[in-house]
Amino acid sequence: MKTLVRSIARIAVPFAARVRWHQARRHLDWKLHPLPWAVRRGQPGDFAHLMDERSSPLHRVSAGGMTSEGKERNIALGAKAVDGIVIGPGEVFSFCRTVGPTTRRRGFVPGLEMHDQELTRSPGGGLCQLANLLFGLAVHADAEIVERHRHSFDLFPDADRTVPFGFGATVFYNHVDFQFRNTLDQPLVLHTWVEGARLFGQIRIPRCPGWRVRVVETGHRFFRENGVIYRENHLWKQRVSSDGTEQERVPLFSTKAQVLYPAEHLLES
Repeated sequence: MKTLVRSIARIAVPFAARVRWHQARRHLDWKLHPLPWAVRRGQPGDFAHLMDERSSPLHRVSAGGMTSEGKERNIALGAKAVDGIVIGPGEVFSFCRTVGPTTRRRGFVPGLEMHDQELTRSPGGGLCQLANLLFGLAVHADAEIVERHRHSFDLFPDADRTVPFGFGATVFYNHVDFQFRNTLDQPLVLHTWVEGARLFGQIRIPRCPGWRVRVVETGHRFFRENGVIYRENHLWKQRVSSDGTEQERVPLFSTKAQVLYPAEHLLES
């Protein structure tokens, strides 16, 4: 029933009007139910222990051959806004509150986005790549994921992939947010930047906690269902102590997404 109502709303109400409605609701929620937001800035070099670092290529080609043109500028602006944010113990990082509105006036340019299950271009498009990177950093800091929205489709063939499929978050200002809470007894700092054709990120703390987090993937496959090709997997989080002792795996989430690029050769035999 909910799916039917959403489908009718998509047809009857223009996309822009729906966005304004959801944005107004989120602004009201921020005002009525404030969280201990992370707003303080610091110098990443003052945080001695590197908990995790990662990078990803900026240029990819999506389903239908659409390029990621414009994304590099948007990600550079987003990375600059995030860089140096300190998340104290118990504080919550919000992607949308930190990066802010992705408007042309603020320098954002049209980039590739998914609107109503169709690829299009709009200001700020491509910032999901930054959210993906931050999600990975947060998981490896054993943070509590307060809000995370998954991608509905598999848009890009694997290219220089260093993380499991589905290991990320999608964002759209301001009602589709990515938020995480620092559960440690010491502050975290985010360090993000663009260099050449890659996005880089680190999450650092003052002292080594005596453990690290690893992510385990199981059940990865491509399969056909009702004539449509899907991709799915299951991801788990596991702490590993400094002496190599492994703790029990904790489920992160499962992902099932429709594949939008040619994948016949990837199907199970």
